[in-house]
Amino acid sequence: MLTVTIDEKSLFGICAGQLEIEAFSRSLALPVSTETTRCVELSGHGYILSNAFQPQDALLTISLASDGPLTEMTPEVREEALGRLIRCTTRIITGRTRSIPPKWRPFHYKSLLVFQADRHIRKDEGGKTNAGRIILEHTHNSVFAFQLDLNNSKKLSEVATPKELWKAALDGIPDALAEQVQIKQQRLAANEVELDDSLPNKTRETFTTEEWYERRLTIPQRKFVDHPLTNSVRLVGPAGTGKTLALIIKCINELKKSIQANQPIRALFLTNAYDTAQSVEELIESLEPEIGVELLASEHPSLVVTTLYSLADLQMRYDLNGLTPVSIDGYEGKSFQADILNEVIEDYKIGNWIAYSSACSAPFVQYFDAPPDSMERRFFLWEVLNEFACVLDAEGVKSGSERRSNYLTEKRKNWMMVLNSKEEREVLLNLYDSFRQRLREMKAIGSDQMITDFLNHLDSFRWEATREEEGFDIIFVDELHLFNRQERMIFRNLMRSGNSEPSVFMAYDAKQSPRDTFLQLPSIEAKQLDLWKDAKLGHVEKIELVDVFRYTPQIAEALSRIDASFPGQNLDDDWPQYTGISKTEDGPIPIICNMPSTNAVYRDVFPRARTKQRELGKTGRVAILCASNELFGKYLQYSAFKDNFVSITSREDASATIKSTRKFIFSMPEYVAGLQFDTVYLIDVNKDEVPEGAYAAAAQRKFVSQIYLGASRAERTLEIYSTQEHGGISPVLSQAVLSGAIQQKDFQNL
Repeated sequence: MLTVTIDEKSLFGICAGQLEIEAFSRSLALPVSTETTRCVELSGHGYILSNAFQPQDALLTISLASDGPLTEMTPEVREEALGRLIRCTTRIITGRTRSIPPKWRPFHYKSLLVFQADRHIRKDEGGKTNAGRIILEHTHNSVFAFQLDLNNSKKLSEVATPKELWKAALDGIPDALAEQVQIKQQRLAANEVELDDSLPNKTRETFTTEEWYERRLTIPQRKFVDHPLTNSVRLVGPAGTGKTLALIIKCINELKKSIQANQPIRALFLTNAYDTAQSVEELIESLEPEIGVELLASEHPSLVVTTLYSLADLQMRYDLNGLTPVSIDGYEGKSFQADILNEVIEDYKIGNWIAYSSACSAPFVQYFDAPPDSMERRFFLWEVLNEFACVLDAEGVKSGSERRSNYLTEKRKNWMMVLNSKEEREVLLNLYDSFRQRLREMKAIGSDQMITDFLNHLDSFRWEATREEEGFDIIFVDELHLFNRQERMIFRNLMRSGNSEPSVFMAYDAKQSPRDTFLQLPSIEAKQLDLWKDAKLGHVEKIELVDVFRYTPQIAEALSRIDASFPGQNLDDDWPQYTGISKTEDGPIPIICNMPSTNAVYRDVFPRARTKQRELGKTGRVAILCASNELFGKYLQYSAFKDNFVSITSREDASATIKSTRKFIFSMPEYVAGLQFDTVYLIDVNKDEVPEGAYAAAAQRKFVSQIYLGASRAERTLEIYSTQEHGGISPVLSQAVLSGAIQQKDFQNL
């Protein structure tokens, strides 16, 4: 084929997982026609068109020429590139080009747009491999993706669009609509499913904002929505209590009231992941079909839905200086930083380490001197990186600063990495300096350093001059537990007025935080702790939600028992006892299986997930979530079942994932925060993930958060797996197993 053209209804169907195009991403072959979608080839041009196609509908045309954006890619890379191209097109046709993730490095030139086709994968010595950059041209209702810039060397001003090819593809649409097609018949084979042929959102029950407010919200949710804009509010509750929905409805109501009063305001809705931001935008359009797009897509939109890193990247424009932000919110980014730190430690061992080692504790020396490829060293790397991100970066500790001096002497909190002497802290500072130096040499910048730069920008004369136009009157923050101290300090500075009481509405469940981003910092005594005063938000009222609408009573009971395993650390009222009350129907009791080894988990659990996904088909999604940083990478290297799942390895991955009824999701709990699945297989809940000794308390808190977060992603079925190879079942689950909230079973009896 020369091209393939897809209409907007089919594009949204693909995004919703209701139209399967796996064959196209695998081999550039057209899928089979269904009752609602025709897939035909005429005169060398392919078409995927809805039977409800209208002349004004937007279109995506993809060139399949040798230099086309997908032609020369491997199937694995093509799947991600196609996902990005489809997501990018949906944003263009809905006027939301601002929502294209900055990490895709989009660049506009007149009607041309170029963006990264896949993730940057860092290699040794700072090198990168990538599939290139996709070049497209767009009009008000048509997108033509026609070229792949492999070396990022093409100047858009010199790129010529093959418009004759584009025109030939569009001219063939009438004949494609008139073509007789053979409809796919129902398949009865046990291992195959019939795809959902309905149009996007037809199967999902939807209500307007007014209907939700009048009929569906609980009393605490309505109290939150009705709260005046006189002060900030924090909305607290377990997973599944409708915190995000309450935020969205309040946001829409406040914007509508301001429009009716002819006193328009500007709102910011912050999330921690690109996929969550996209879901919020789609829900807003669903709740408000008449004004939703106008709120989001006008020239100077009344509502901006984005991530904090998007805002920072947009303002700081690191790409202009050739800098690459490295996020700790993705497996590749974390692994990259761990590898750098490992090299820093090895260099330090043959240098200054001898001057400090005698004054360091035995556990510290043991981990420090462990072989660079050992489990002990890898655990130590994660703990040190957590210290960098959640203490040193978050406190702004730099050489010569007063905070650096305080770091060496202040009392440490229970959740922090155990450092028993001043010398151990000095070692951490030395490693931190060398680590930051390595990043500078590689022209990379850490995500926490981005936030520091952004805070400085928000304190500049430049922001003072543009604040009235670019600032916000009201800010909504979802998943606040994933924002660290530095990030929380930004909210106040984004307000349009620097003098009035800020209106910041935040939702969170602190126990879903897999890192120490939401805990006390050493510069504040426990009795004086006030996270909200630290963020300069003034009086912050608390509203709590308890009714759970997402998962079964059986999963709620398991979560309650897991919650009881959180280490007691006097973490104040932001860490209340689990109080979720499920309002859904009963389901199966969660189970735990102790498998012989990691290989056994891969051999048995991955096919089980594949079978379950095919069984559920269009009615639900399946996920395998790994609770181990180290073992997650090992599974990604296996190949036997690689074609059966889509991996999500960062919080931005899901936004480019093409939903498939044949493939389950493989990820870690923190990368799918905010997403839900009918069935979750939570693997590697192993005893060895929390080492005994000096570092146990801090490690256990983070591990329990991973388990709690992963288990709360399940709506109906939750299965947990551990391995004898890595210590057996984690004690975290002991109370849940003894109480019967989780049943222990042998795998062969499932």
